[in-house]
Amino acid sequence: MYDEIGRLLVIGLVLSAILLFIAFYIGHTRLQKNAAFASYASRVMDFFYKPLLAVYMFFYKNPDKLHKKMADLKNNAQRKKFSKTKTRIVLAPHCMRHVECKARTTRTGIQCTSCGKCDFAELKKMSEEHGYKLYIITGSSFVKHILKHPDAKGTDGVLAIGCNYEINKGMRELKRSKIMTYGVPLLSAGCYNTHIDLEEFERQLIHLEGLNGSKS
Repeated sequence: MYDEIGRLLVIGLVLSAILLFIAFYIGHTRLQKNAAFASYASRVMDFFYKPLLAVYMFFYKNPDKLHKKMADLKNNAQRKKFSKTKTRIVLAPHCMRHVECKARTTRTGIQCTSCGKCDFAELKKMSEEHGYKLYIITGSSFVKHILKHPDAKGTDGVLAIGCNYEINKGMRELKRSKIMTYGVPLLSAGCYNTHIDLEEFERQLIHLEGLNGSKS
């Protein structure tokens, strides 16, 4: 009995190693641009997230490379499907707000007044011009309130802004709701006064529109 258990464990470890190798191979080659392969690699890396995190912490002392790779794979896997969504919103983190921001907070996040002290005024304008509604959240608990709100009714696409860790985490969680996601990272992680490359953000919006052949 114990011999059989031992053999099963060895087989399991070998299969796990093979799957991890394939995931890393896909993640580091042009295959990651292929949606099907990217989707496969993303699922494998999600499943083995904790051991992968331990490996990255051991070799790099910083898991951001792992989170970026995982977020990039999810983007490549879902980009085409995201471009076909009809009702899209942008979720942005409160760490982008100015330290002197006086905007009030409701169950659907911070209500930006477009005062111009931070990136949100321009981000809000860009989002609305391309058919997205911007929501500024202070935590993941706000997402469920937003998706249930009448203004976000029928949302089938979420463009998430944040650090690579939060983007990867959010995309993984929203996948359970059958909502297509796409992530655009901040220029740097932090707790306050963080920024996004606004030109790159708009390029991404235009690119996503182009994949579907029309503006949302």
